[in-house]
Amino acid sequence: MSAEKPESSRGARKRSNAISIGEASPSGRSEKHGPDAPEPLGKKEKGQRPPRSVSTGDMPETLQKRYFSSTSKWSGEPAYFTTAQAKEPAFRDQGRRLVTSSDSEEVVRDLVAIARHRGWTNVHLTGSEAFRRAAWLEANRQGLDVRGYRPNERDLQELDRLKLGNDRNSIAPAAVPSVTRESGRDQSQAHERSARSRAAASVGRNERAAQSQLRVIEAVVRTALFDNPEAISRVMKVATTTLQNHVDRGDQIRPALLREGRDRKGLDVAPNRNESSRVHPPVQRSRSR
Repeated sequence: MSAEKPESSRGARKRSNAISIGEASPSGRSEKHGPDAPEPLGKKEKGQRPPRSVSTGDMPETLQKRYFSSTSKWSGEPAYFTTAQAKEPAFRDQGRRLVTSSDSEEVVRDLVAIARHRGWTNVHLTGSEAFRRAAWLEANRQGLDVRGYRPNERDLQELDRLKLGNDRNSIAPAAVPSVTRESGRDQSQAHERSARSRAAASVGRNERAAQSQLRVIEAVVRTALFDNPEAISRVMKVATTTLQNHVDRGDQIRPALLREGRDRKGLDVAPNRNESSRVHPPVQRSRSR
């Protein structure tokens, strides 16, 4: 008599976690629950359903770059690994089925993305309850018609929150915070104050330079016209008005450099104005008898 096979034979072996391509229900309605259940992807308008692919390796380019792949020598099925050193694959691609031994939400999310990429508007779930629940939530969130899991009330509540989170993920013009506006206003005012300060400093330098020019002009005029006070007054009035006009226009005026002796124009500027205005009497010559 032959020995009986253990219960862990192929018939009693645990079913793998898998997402398979499914068929539309006869009524054309999804198993999604609630009045706000989204319409299945590709069934909104007749004739716009995307092509359904069952080719192994057909997946989004981003996932192809994320996983490391190898092909089985016996079955020819590609397997995808999370790292180059991983022993167990994250999932296997059987064309019409995507099989995994993991309950990871990240892997589930990638499998649903592959199914959507292949145009699977209807999917069938098998495997552990944790896997089927995660796949049901993700597939419903992405608008697929799902069979193989019956959700409870809390599952439906979580799905509603996931959909609400999707609605909130949008791009809109960002409002400028009041702090930023205040900061910009403060910077503008600071620049304006700095500009006014520089302008005032420039005017002050011009005025000081004009005063130094007037002092030199006065020294030269008094030396030349020491005996004509009225002429000195007229010349100084004209010089003062001219320099003031230059200051008002913002012209740059160089300060005068007072030097003893002969200046660059050949004018003799005496170091002492009182001595320069003194009249020396002629030298008296005595006659010899």
